[in-house]
Amino acid sequence: MHFFGTGTIASILLLATAAQAATVCTVKKSGNGDDAVSINAAFSACKNGGTVIFPAGAVFNLKSVVAAADLKGVTVKFDSTVNLPSYNPSFAKQKAYFYLAGDKINFSGKGTFFGNGQGWYNAKNKNAPVVFKPKATNSYFGGFTIKQAPRAHFSVNGCKNTIFENLTIHTVSANSNYPAKNTDAFDVSASSGITIRNSNIVNGDDCIAVNGGVYGLTVSGLTCTGSHGFSVGSLGKDGKTDVVSNLKFLNNKCINCQNGVRIKTWPGGKGSVSDITFDKINLQNVENPILITTHYCDNQKASSCVGSDSTSLSISGVTINNIYGSVAASKKSIVNINCASKAPCKNVSLTNINIKRASSTPKNVCLNVAGSSSIGLCKQ
Repeated sequence: MHFFGTGTIASILLLATAAQAATVCTVKKSGNGDDAVSINAAFSACKNGGTVIFPAGAVFNLKSVVAAADLKGVTVKFDSTVNLPSYNPSFAKQKAYFYLAGDKINFSGKGTFFGNGQGWYNAKNKNAPVVFKPKATNSYFGGFTIKQAPRAHFSVNGCKNTIFENLTIHTVSANSNYPAKNTDAFDVSASSGITIRNSNIVNGDDCIAVNGGVYGLTVSGLTCTGSHGFSVGSLGKDGKTDVVSNLKFLNNKCINCQNGVRIKTWPGGKGSVSDITFDKINLQNVENPILITTHYCDNQKASSCVGSDSTSLSISGVTINNIYGSVAASKKSIVNINCASKAPCKNVSLTNINIKRASSTPKNVCLNVAGSSSIGLCKQ
């Protein structure tokens, strides 16, 4: 029987830790044709301080989903192409095609996720999983591309102190009769300390949608084309209580978008929207440049549109500054702020708004906005 001193045990533990930290897991093709198997195995083997490598030039085909949890200090070098499964409605119950959860994940590279979304568009099926879902703290995701997502691209949920940057999103249907709908670039919920910046987005829904439970979000340097703009909400559906605060949208651009800057809450919802800043936003040929409404209703979910229209979430402390560009010829107002009669919007500031009107642009709308008489744009 061998007995070890405390110094020897410490040395053994140190060597074991160093060995794990030095572990490198290079993803290889799976023998069964489903490369999700080998990807999951690589994350499992390197989950504690290891490095997962997706080699440049490699192509991996998923027949199932990737789900890796309890990652700690993992570096991911992502330079491959990952093809998502072809249309199969059985995937609708999955939370994501690519799910990573943990602390101090550094995921970067020039790789591409190809979503095979056209089959979902053709089937008019909007129940596909999101492409990429991190549940990460103190982490970084950057440099890679997502194309032809079957539904949303990123679901940022349960994240804290995490950066997303230098990403490319390009999802457009090849058939105009079957558009790529519900393809939000970023859906953010139940998260804090999130930064999304310096990325290019072409998609068929919100460039970014902020849902309940978000505190401390900065969105900057995004260029969005053909999207539904920068949206806070929707919030308060079916009387739900939602709270969001401390959101900043800075130095962004939206081209040919349905909306520019928007806050949307459902009638009858509860909670609050506060401390929201939209600053230096370039809107080119946008249908609804500035839109705040407590009367949001999705016609495809008519059962949720029956709440009391006189109440909704409180909206306060909204700063909208230096918004410039042009409005589309869509007969929509440049400014449309329409709040609940029993929950008027408060402390709304509109300054340096320079949107070129179209010949058909109607007057601005400011309803149930406290102090609207002092906002010059409300009279135009």
